[in-house]
Amino acid sequence: MKKAFLSTVTVLIMGMAFAQEEQGVRIPSGYQGFLDQASLYRAWDNGNTTVSVSTTHGFYFSGNTFVGIGFGFDGGNDFFAMPLYTAVKYNFSYTSNVTPTMQVRVGSYISEHSGAYADLGLGIRFGSKRDFAVNMMLTGSFYQPQPITEIEVAADGTRTGNTGKFNPSGIGLRVGIEW
Repeated sequence: MKKAFLSTVTVLIMGMAFAQEEQGVRIPSGYQGFLDQASLYRAWDNGNTTVSVSTTHGFYFSGNTFVGIGFGFDGGNDFFAMPLYTAVKYNFSYTSNVTPTMQVRVGSYISEHSGAYADLGLGIRFGSKRDFAVNMMLTGSFYQPQPITEIEVAADGTRTGNTGKFNPSGIGLRVGIEW
């Protein structure tokens, strides 16, 4: 957890340094790639945490709107999934170094069971005059709950089963780079 915190602080400081540049920001256009890392708090699952790494690739169709596809790896002590998604990102201003941004991801995930995946992120984009930016977002990730069955064996050898749902959805912080 300390490493994730230190990484987040380092990226934030780098982003502030880019925000202090006196010259104009590069207007995003054409192909763009993203690499993100997130830590999600799974409030619906006894407060466990999940670490996520994802990459998204696509195109800016204007200085504000990005559309792409991506995949990631999400995992914790009791959960591993690979989300596959389509992403739409909107930057509220492309002429300033620091701008609010939002991103929506919709798709599915592959795990022991498969299901629907959706993610909403709201944050800040720290742009630069080069083809590079740092993004920080508060994010909420939805994973379709997975069915689980717990088998208990009694002392006399009889087996009983309880069924339920495992909900890996969570909220957290996503930090990433854009090139």
